[in-house]
Amino acid sequence: MSNILDVYERTRTGPVMTEHDFDMKVFIPEIRKVVKKYCIAYDRKNPIPSDDVAADNLYEAALDFMTQVGVYCMDTSRHIQFTREEILRAVKDGPRTCLLGEGKEAKVFGLRKPDDRKIPYILVGSGIVFTREENATNVVEGYVSIPEVDCINIPTLSKIRGIPVMAGTPAEFYATIRGLRIGLEAIKRAGRPGLRIVNHHPTAAVAVTNIAASAPQFGCRPTDAWLCGTISEMKISYETLNKIAYLKAWGANVAAEAGPMLGGYCGGPEGFSVLCTAYVLMGQLIHKGDYHHNFPFHFKHTTSATRDTLWGISMAIQAASRNIPIPTMWAPYCAAGPMTKMYFYEAAAILLAFTTSGAPGVMQPHPAKAVKIDGITPMEAKFAAEVVHAAAKLDRAKANEIVIGLLEKYESDIENPPSGSRYQECFDPDTGKASGEYIRLYDEVKDELAQMGIPFD
Repeated sequence: MSNILDVYERTRTGPVMTEHDFDMKVFIPEIRKVVKKYCIAYDRKNPIPSDDVAADNLYEAALDFMTQVGVYCMDTSRHIQFTREEILRAVKDGPRTCLLGEGKEAKVFGLRKPDDRKIPYILVGSGIVFTREENATNVVEGYVSIPEVDCINIPTLSKIRGIPVMAGTPAEFYATIRGLRIGLEAIKRAGRPGLRIVNHHPTAAVAVTNIAASAPQFGCRPTDAWLCGTISEMKISYETLNKIAYLKAWGANVAAEAGPMLGGYCGGPEGFSVLCTAYVLMGQLIHKGDYHHNFPFHFKHTTSATRDTLWGISMAIQAASRNIPIPTMWAPYCAAGPMTKMYFYEAAAILLAFTTSGAPGVMQPHPAKAVKIDGITPMEAKFAAEVVHAAAKLDRAKANEIVIGLLEKYESDIENPPSGSRYQECFDPDTGKASGEYIRLYDEVKDELAQMGIPFD
């Protein structure tokens, strides 16, 4: 398939099917079938597995699954199907690298393998809602001031001139433009004007706003990246296809985004691992992505740090990094919020698992399930950068030992995690500096993790 028009054509000519039938008669039976066929088995004692044969089998399972299931178009109720040869061709033609950023900040986002000593591409920040522009600006400037950071996400604005932002309205459009300008101004002040922004635009909920606000006169650069999402599970809409068509015509970077859920239609960790891997294939077949952006999480707990979720994602990262030559950013969630020990325990477990499993790119874990307003700070970004650099010195076996110890510290609190503090409660909104209390907590946790075996410099 050569371009987005070919994808569009299949949304008009594929077999007609209800969404219910796609879910119940195609998706669920097929994912159960490949799990059984390829003997995929969850090992709760090893949240970071080290079995390369099992990882390769998982890739074959995902390939088989994608061949049988394909993708469902929500707008036309059509089943989009692909042959095995088409999927293999998409894998063979995978981008392998993606150039992101400008000037001194231009950097190649490439590939990694399990146990690779190469440092992953590091993304920090989130589209979490901020109530005050000043705080949003300080947060972004804090992210950019971390030397190890390769790219950032910018916050979402909930209001513009005091007017609540609603999807598809002029307020959404103006707030989207303002949010981007806040990000661009902050990276310039921090002395890194070419740094790439990933989430153009978090405030925009509908495609027409996103497309309109992406015009170059508002500051957008094709070397940034745009998240172009799927609908769970394995579904696509014209909203996303329109956005992709615009970006491809411009030559801008498309991030094929997916959010596989453990405990949803895919079932347990075995099916979840298949789904996480299959989405990387979908990103090439449908989105023609310059890279893939996966944010897997547990359906019930909305975190990537449960034992079964860690295992499923680790397996998928290993399967993809060994068999699919596509730069992939793995974006996780934590249950606990900022300025809590539990957040750092969860984040450390996630980052150790992702990095040693061979993730090409790793994102700072979202605090408080990404739903706490003003619920993120530069301190969590600093922690992510430091842990990722340390984790690249470890192999899967050593990381697995540390993660087992970390799970003992937070696993029992997953059901009722601490929500943590808001930005303005643990950072000075005027200076943008962390409170003494947060600095002390950070140093205490870091010392504790070093004693557990994380090799900080």
